[in-house]
Amino acid sequence: MLLLLLTYAVPIFLVLYLLEDYFSLSSIPGPFAASFTNLYRLFLVYNRNPHEKHLKLHKYYGNLVRLGPNCISVTGSQSYIPQIYGIGKGLVKSDFYRCFQNIVNGRRAASLVAMTDESQHAKSKRLIAHAYSLSTLVEYEELVDRTTDVFLQTLEEQFAYTSLSQKRVLDLGRFLQFFAFDVIGELTFSHRLGFIESGMDVDDIIKAIGANFSYFSVLGQMPWLDEAVLGKNPLYIRYFRKSVSSPILLFAQRLLKERLRELKEDRAEDKEDKLNKPDFLSRFLKIRKADTEGDETLTDAQILSNLFMNINAGSDTIASTLRAIFYHLLKNPVSLSLLITELDSAAAQKKISSPSPTWNETQQSLPYLCAVVREGLRMNPALSLPLERIVPKEGLTLQHEDGTHTFLPHGTVLGINPWVFHRSPQVFGPDAEAWNPGRWLSDKERETKNMEHSLLSFGAGKRSCLGKNIAMLELHKLVPALLMKFSIELDEPKKEWEVSNAWVLNQTGLNVRLALR
Repeated sequence: MLLLLLTYAVPIFLVLYLLEDYFSLSSIPGPFAASFTNLYRLFLVYNRNPHEKHLKLHKYYGNLVRLGPNCISVTGSQSYIPQIYGIGKGLVKSDFYRCFQNIVNGRRAASLVAMTDESQHAKSKRLIAHAYSLSTLVEYEELVDRTTDVFLQTLEEQFAYTSLSQKRVLDLGRFLQFFAFDVIGELTFSHRLGFIESGMDVDDIIKAIGANFSYFSVLGQMPWLDEAVLGKNPLYIRYFRKSVSSPILLFAQRLLKERLRELKEDRAEDKEDKLNKPDFLSRFLKIRKADTEGDETLTDAQILSNLFMNINAGSDTIASTLRAIFYHLLKNPVSLSLLITELDSAAAQKKISSPSPTWNETQQSLPYLCAVVREGLRMNPALSLPLERIVPKEGLTLQHEDGTHTFLPHGTVLGINPWVFHRSPQVFGPDAEAWNPGRWLSDKERETKNMEHSLLSFGAGKRSCLGKNIAMLELHKLVPALLMKFSIELDEPKKEWEVSNAWVLNQTGLNVRLALR
């Protein structure tokens, strides 16, 4: 009798479970397969083009699209941003982010980006936020300049000619990745690994970061696979996983141990010098050394997670954005010419340093450069999957601009994909899918900053990217430095690049020729 009951009860339970999810969001349009299984959205990410597919789905179905039985993608109206990501709305990060949490010595050690516990996030952010503040940018600028000088010198020695007609091709996209990694090494440890000079992926760290994003972006669509079956399966963690298995974590751990050993062996005055280095590790170690408000300090595991966050999030994302800016400039000669004219004019009038303007100079004297950077962030938000949040217990009544509303029940996962949203005509104009830095220089935009407040390249709300200021510093400094030093053109102007989306957009095919100006 029990066997008979189980034979019928289990399938009936599964059917009722699936139907509950189906009918709870049955008013939201979307592909039929998405109504019943998250495999639909998993395969979109597995095929590495979910940003394009999501855009097509929204064009067909409208502002709300069902991507899974319990998952909604939202776009179209600026009013959705504060409703989903606004402070005090009660929506927390979904289990998608838990996949990105590290395992150190058998325990989770989540970086700020991957934390889903809001109280834990608030406490951890309070400890380190000062290290990323706008007021500290001037202290980091020297480190960025140091790497920029090496980058320009290496390109000049290895790839630049007296004219563009001489044929030597540079994979600029690859070298921009080397720059991004070496500069984050300087900012984090005051120590470059030599990616630029060697022209190689040192210790396969870039490859490891790419593998991380490839693995977790797919499993993030069905997080239980990572939790119960694969990487975070308790049995696997206990018996098979190394205490620190990620090459990025091992790299960060090695440099952390080196700094701690130096501090232990040095004299008191030397210790103070090392703790006063203008890098992130020194700032983290100061918190480890001295109690902060509430007797809170950073543990070594927390420091390691923060170092991992810098390396993992601060290299691929910057490289992706830099590649996009140069690709679109080179594909749009009028835009490139306007920027070069602005740079040359400002340099001739001694308004900027050459070939590497300071941060303050870029903000005061180079409005078109600032517009180019914003347009690069709009056209190519480095993270291009929905920024997922979970609807709280009371549910969410999503208000639409036409006065109607949609009620979403507790537990619904919803989010905005920046790639899709940044192509919304309602927010960015009828040419939202085209490159046009001029959109940022209109009188209306300067007055309202409407589009600027709608950029999701660094997220939104209290969980927006802590490293935004550092990223903006790097972007505003390297772009003019390269263009003031070199004439650059695409090796094959008619050829399109290839874009692969594993949460972070990775582009290939940015091959150029350089000549000294």
